Amino acid sequence: MPLSVTTTAGGTVHPSPFIGPINHTVQLLVDISTLSADEVDASGYIRPGTILQQTGAAISAPAQIAYGCVVEATKVATGVAGLASEPDVEVGVALYCVLNRDIMEDSMGRVLSADELAAIDVAGSHVAITNT
Repeated sequence: MPLSVTTTAGGTVHPSPFIGPINHTVQLLVDISTLSADEVDASGYIRPGTILQQTGAAISAPAQIAYGCVVEATKVATGVAGLASEPDVEVGVALYCVLNRDIMEDSMGRVLSADELAAIDVAGSHVAITNT
């Protein structure tokens, strides 16, 4: 039987921002309405390294705790338009991890916000970040 090549998926290939082992991965119900084009690419995939609260919402205030980070690109929407109306989706999240800040910021196309950095530094967060 002849072999052929077909395109099965499109979109952006996202680099992994994780350094070392990823521990205690759980399925977290993500509140898609709290995400933006920074966390979701044009094809509707959530970017690896997206920092989430235990509620499944994105970080939006400094008093929040970085519960975990999305492990791999996962289809969560049809695109970035209309994220507020998308249903919640379960996504694999690492609870104990170290992330490369440069890779995260490059993947998102922006620098980490002061709220995200503060949420990582809050007691109770097991997420760490480094520039190397």
